Amino acid sequence: MWVRLEDEEINQILRLIPAGSLADKLREKPHPDTSAFVGAVETDDELEVDPDAVISRGNDGAFVMSWS
Repeated sequence: MWVRLEDEEINQILRLIPAGSLADKLREKPHPDTSAFVGAVETDDELEVDPDAVISRGNDGAFVMSWS
């Protein structure tokens, strides 16, 4: 499941749960190539991609989460 959280929401959760696997995941920074994959998607009026989209990487490319 994917849920978009704003920075303040993440900070609130980390104040309540400062350690553990959830805290580790919330502190994880985007992979350096995320913006390159996001920028490679051809968008139009019907297809949108968020700058922090979920990327599923493979040996020969990646899938970028998008919406319409």
